[in-house]
Amino acid sequence: MIDIHAHILPEVDDGSDSLDSSLEMADMAVMSGVKAIVATPHCNIPDGECIRDAQMMHEEVIAFRKALADYQIPLRIYEGMEIFGEENTIDRFLAKELTTLNRTVYPLVEFPFAYYADEATDLLRGLISLGLRPIVAHPERYAYVLNDPSLLNLWFRMGCYLQVNRGSLLGRFGEQIEDLSLSMLERGFISFIASDAHSPEFRTTWMQDVNEMVTEEMGEEFAHTLLSVNPSRMLSNLDIERENPMWY
Repeated sequence: MIDIHAHILPEVDDGSDSLDSSLEMADMAVMSGVKAIVATPHCNIPDGECIRDAQMMHEEVIAFRKALADYQIPLRIYEGMEIFGEENTIDRFLAKELTTLNRTVYPLVEFPFAYYADEATDLLRGLISLGLRPIVAHPERYAYVLNDPSLLNLWFRMGCYLQVNRGSLLGRFGEQIEDLSLSMLERGFISFIASDAHSPEFRTTWMQDVNEMVTEEMGEEFAHTLLSVNPSRMLSNLDIERENPMWY
């Protein structure tokens, strides 16, 4: 498996709070069947705890790769960001201050959890106009998507990809979010499942349980596509096939 969304870099955002925690998260991921993780620290959050820019992220990834080698943990780490989509996002992309997952055409973008449907849609259109293919982080957790899942139809038709959190499918964020994420899974809206891990104690890098759950619900090939094939193609900057969803 390849995990495309994890806050595994130490002491850069609200994720791992130390190198020891990051190493524990890495070891846990490997034990659960994960062979690679895209490090996606928060970026572009106004007045929030986050990584500053692409250069800082690059330096932190280089340092963490060295630590993994020193401790002989066989986990590959790729560069990425969880970009907070707000009014300066396009300008920062044009200034090369923000970057995509593994420097592909696929940026991982998150939004405020409430009152942001129109702004999020406009920002996604702007990213697409730059030739990018946005991956929307955990749309199942946004209040405006929960209230009106037909917004997923619009984003999907625009060409966006949707990444659902492991914890959402396992009921860790409440019944309403679990129901929506399972519906997205069954309807064919999801292209990626990721941990969105923040620590070795909660919201962890363990992915075996969600792999088993999706395999049981949708079949082994389906689980393999979302957890391995699509992430691998994304990292190689290749096209990603999508389902023909049953619209909301």
